[in-house]
Amino acid sequence: MPRFETWPDAGIGGRIGRGDYAGCWVVAECDQVPFLSPFEYHLMLPATELLKEDGSFLLVSGCEDRLNPDGGGLIDLLTDELGVAWSTERADYLAALDAWSEDLEHRIDEERKQQGLRPFDWAAPGGARRHGRWWQGWLSSRRP
Repeated sequence: MPRFETWPDAGIGGRIGRGDYAGCWVVAECDQVPFLSPFEYHLMLPATELLKEDGSFLLVSGCEDRLNPDGGGLIDLLTDELGVAWSTERADYLAALDAWSEDLEHRIDEERKQQGLRPFDWAAPGGARRHGRWWQGWLSSRRP
């Protein structure tokens, strides 16, 4: 796991090495910039919940933690349990974020389908005005 002080401003990406989601990207994003102690981050995972290899609960996507200098935090748990290989390269972070975004789009569309609603138009997010600036910005970043 890269030292927190070496993380780019946005965060880092990593690939899961084993388990049901082996090969999938995960994202760890910083919760404050500039980096001031205690270092806080949140994890974005390829599923709402991740399980250990034995099928028991591991983590929920969006969980937050403080980086512990001696280890033992959620990011260390994820790394140890599923063999995550982390990278501080911006290209890896962007690839991980893109994969997470596509997964979120799919989950939202599936929920809408189950509710009898049509899929959201991800290419033209004009209808997102009522959801706030963050939502509009995120949807706009998803345009081809």
